Amino acid sequence: MEKVFRGAGVSLFPERHKDLETECSCPDWSNPCKHIAAVYYLLGEEFDRDPFLILRMRGMSCEEFLALLGQGGTRKRPARAKEELPPEPLPAVPALFWTAGVIPEGLAGEATDGPVGASLPRRLGKFPFWRGSQDFFAFLDLAYARAFTQAAGALMRR
Repeated sequence: MEKVFRGAGVSLFPERHKDLETECSCPDWSNPCKHIAAVYYLLGEEFDRDPFLILRMRGMSCEEFLALLGQGGTRKRPARAKEELPPEPLPAVPALFWTAGVIPEGLAGEATDGPVGASLPRRLGKFPFWRGSQDFFAFLDLAYARAFTQAAGALMRR
């Protein structure tokens, strides 16, 4: 697709930083800030899923583009990677947006294993900046054990 655009002497995608005008309300002075960069990454993922999205964003359907290429729109569009879901309606009361609602029975499963301790952080090796009075991994083991006890207790109270 890009070859066709280059052959016509135009660019499908931005070629230089100044081709993009971005604005974010965050206090970060850099452009792109982390928010704009995240948008760029998400757009890139969507273009990978549907290469014709860039055309739709510019107001042209896939069929119109293929007709311009002389293929009459007979070529099939690439299959979507995931099934489109209808948008969820917003709650009538905005304050309810962040509430979890009723949790279905059995959703959390059954907690049968005990705490595993700091096995994953141990794989990273010694933590050089720890300034606690006890060993870093012993501290994490205790924190994980307490978290497990709290979580198991919360599940049992349901």
